[in-house]
Amino acid sequence: MKIRTLLLLANIISLLVILVFLSFAYAKMFFSNEVILILTIITLLAGILSIGVNLFITSPLLKSVKQMTREARKMANGDFNSKVIEEGPAEMKELAVNFNHMSEKIEFMFEELKKSERFKSELIANVSHDLRTPLSAIHSFVAALNDDIIEDEKTRKHYYRTILTETNRLSSLIEEVLELSELETNKIPYSPVPSSIDRMIIETLQQFERKLEGKGINITVSLEEDMPAIPLMPLHIKRVMTNFLQNAIHFSSLKSYITIRSWIEDDQFNFSIEDEGPGVPKEEQHEIFQRFYRVEKSRNKKMGGSGLGLAICKEIIELHDGKIGVQSDGVKGSIFWFILPIR
Repeated sequence: MKIRTLLLLANIISLLVILVFLSFAYAKMFFSNEVILILTIITLLAGILSIGVNLFITSPLLKSVKQMTREARKMANGDFNSKVIEEGPAEMKELAVNFNHMSEKIEFMFEELKKSERFKSELIANVSHDLRTPLSAIHSFVAALNDDIIEDEKTRKHYYRTILTETNRLSSLIEEVLELSELETNKIPYSPVPSSIDRMIIETLQQFERKLEGKGINITVSLEEDMPAIPLMPLHIKRVMTNFLQNAIHFSSLKSYITIRSWIEDDQFNFSIEDEGPGVPKEEQHEIFQRFYRVEKSRNKKMGGSGLGLAICKEIIELHDGKIGVQSDGVKGSIFWFILPIR
């Protein structure tokens, strides 16, 4: 039964009770006929007025309820764009505000769910593509070794090394996919600790000491003096530094220069690595941090990476509420940088 009907019934029942009382009073001669008539007219007029007032008062209330019912049906059908007008009594306005807030939250959750589904689809497609190449190579080499086709010991060892390389590549790809998935689904909590930037840079450089010497690359490190310990997640930020430096080394020519800088400005920690390799095309600089994105024309062909490294870096920096980017003229040299707020 509708609210308006219930209110009308309540008024009619009240009116009938009063009329029954007046009829009883008339039967028992409690009042004179004139008084009974006057009271009856007053009661009827009061009843009619009460019904009119109820209809007037409940109109905006019923309008809001009908509107919410209409919008709720739309939400049930997957339409979250329309909102309830916040009008009527204070309680209805509050209800409308909460309804709109709920609608926005459901819409956000729905969009996140769709993004998650798209991410899963893209992940399966891209991982399948990236797994196919090393798996095909491993299959071919293992088949050749198993059939005793290779008799030369030197070639045999080359096949074994290739299998080992492709196996490591598979393992690295799987680890990166898992790490990116954990970062994007917020499974890694933000837990900073005061960390020495000097030590982190030194440890990062030590990882690539042989590669730097092999290519004769000159490293210049510019650090701000007396830099305090920065609150961050050291393993994850070191992962970003490692990725930046690894890319810089891969794309740098022999006897070129790489410059590492870190400084504090406006209560923010700044870090950058500059190389003299082929630049990142300007039209691709805003996409380079997307997962599985590859700059085919310049930087990625000679590296053959998974396309996940910079996407992981982006998620790590965003976990710290920081910013990440690249600066390049698109021809020669690139500066990869990130900025972290000091909290």
